[in-house]
Amino acid sequence: MSGMRMMAGLAVATSSALAISAGIGTASATASTRPGAEHVPSAIQNARIADTSTYGSPGSPDKVVALHGAKAQELVRLFDALKLEPADTVHCMIAGGPQTTVTFHGTNHTWVATQGACTNIVVTRDGKSLPTLLPSKQWTATINRDLGK
Repeated sequence: MSGMRMMAGLAVATSSALAISAGIGTASATASTRPGAEHVPSAIQNARIADTSTYGSPGSPDKVVALHGAKAQELVRLFDALKLEPADTVHCMIAGGPQTTVTFHGTNHTWVATQGACTNIVVTRDGKSLPTLLPSKQWTATINRDLGK
């Protein structure tokens, strides 16, 4: 009974066994479980960050930053590592507000990742919705760094 311990005649999973069954501490916890079609190709060399920090229209960002080469590839790598939002996630219903949009243009596809004040990362590829993603600390910090925040 590896990962199990007997307590009062019951088999109880140890924390390491629970962690393994939940994918914690294993390669699956750090690797994205999203299908390859949802990933931005690592060969992409350009990205665009548009930040609307006021309650203006999303069509008129306050700041736009174009990233090239290593900085764009860093953002691609961080995007591809993001995890899926759990199905039972509830968002506040704020209308408008600040939002940040990251756009990756590939040869055949365009990915747009938008995060608002009360949402996780809403993603489209070629205008079609993909599953919503959870932002990571690194993703957020890198975007803020690139925006000069």
